[in-house]
Amino acid sequence: MLFALLTTLALSIAQDGTGARVAPPGGPADERETKRSAARPPLSFDSPMPIPDVEQWINGSAPNFSDPNTLFVFVFWASNITPAREALPRLSRLAETYRDKGVIVVAMTSEPADGVRPLIESPAYKSAVTIPVGCDPDRSTFQQFMTASWQTSLPTVFVAKGGKVLWIGTPREVEPVVISVLNGSWTPTGRKDSHDRDAATTKRAGAFEQRLNTLLDRRDFDGMLLILDEMERDSDPTLAREGALLRVGVLQQAGKSDAALRACDELLEKSQDWFVAAEVAKMLASPLFLKPDISRATLAALKAIALSKQKEALAYVALSHVQARGGQGDLAMRSLDRALALALPDQREAIQEEIEWLKDQTAADPNLAPASTPQPGTPPVPSAQPTTTP
Repeated sequence: MLFALLTTLALSIAQDGTGARVAPPGGPADERETKRSAARPPLSFDSPMPIPDVEQWINGSAPNFSDPNTLFVFVFWASNITPAREALPRLSRLAETYRDKGVIVVAMTSEPADGVRPLIESPAYKSAVTIPVGCDPDRSTFQQFMTASWQTSLPTVFVAKGGKVLWIGTPREVEPVVISVLNGSWTPTGRKDSHDRDAATTKRAGAFEQRLNTLLDRRDFDGMLLILDEMERDSDPTLAREGALLRVGVLQQAGKSDAALRACDELLEKSQDWFVAAEVAKMLASPLFLKPDISRATLAALKAIALSKQKEALAYVALSHVQARGGQGDLAMRSLDRALALALPDQREAIQEEIEWLKDQTAADPNLAPASTPQPGTPPVPSAQPTTTP
């Protein structure tokens, strides 16, 4: 969520301060909200199930949401989000598998019917997506479910039966939940507290993002650094990690390039997280640094690959960014080929788009033309062919 701010910072530098701003998410920005880690969302496990307020249905019609014997699976998705689109065929198969046991799967989008109908009726989706699709452009159903449960990521799934929400999670996790509800073994014990902690963390992240965006609009970088101090002390390790990474961009935006480089070095020294090393590599080679430090960035990318035991596609994507910024288009393409070979299914489309972009850039920019040998001082790229399977 918060990494969108890094893109905004990069655009702001590249466009001399006129870059587009990230729209703040819904929800309160009160600083007190960021400290209420034990807060529970109004919609959680065992909450009353909202009755969807849907403007228009395509690919089917509204089921009887009042039927106490039906097990409802609601998936919230958007056509411009690859994992959300790809969840629809998978959940359609789930619906077909358990239809005779009283399971109904419904897809919900905040897009208008005319916006999603071409996708649903396209050859790739027409036969694969058999579930009803509710279109909710006024976002009333989104607010009933997603906003009320402090969910911000798509796709998100809600399972409900007998007028109660039983579970909230992702499409990859839903089938075991459905099976346990059907065989009578489902219990929210232990799961509800974990979910509510995650939801509270998501809400804190949204509050941090809104406060940071407000200060970014004012170009109050000192104020942003104070918020990042708070963020880095957050009890959630991922949120603290994002705060540390965002600090690099804010320092650079504030004109404190030396401090930004020191922050990168400290992150690489202290962290054994391949993802942190990959993000540092991309930042060092990005427009955040008007004079990119390709040597530093290369070492960071290679550390990411080493920490990932050469198994993470995104570590190789980071290396490709560094190589492309350094004018090594051929090596960047080899790294992307390696990334594609290691990629999980929901990563492949984005990596393929990177490959197509690099091809276009190589054709347009002679500085990215393939070189026969690496530039002096550049560590060798690992083999383009995977030696292990993910």
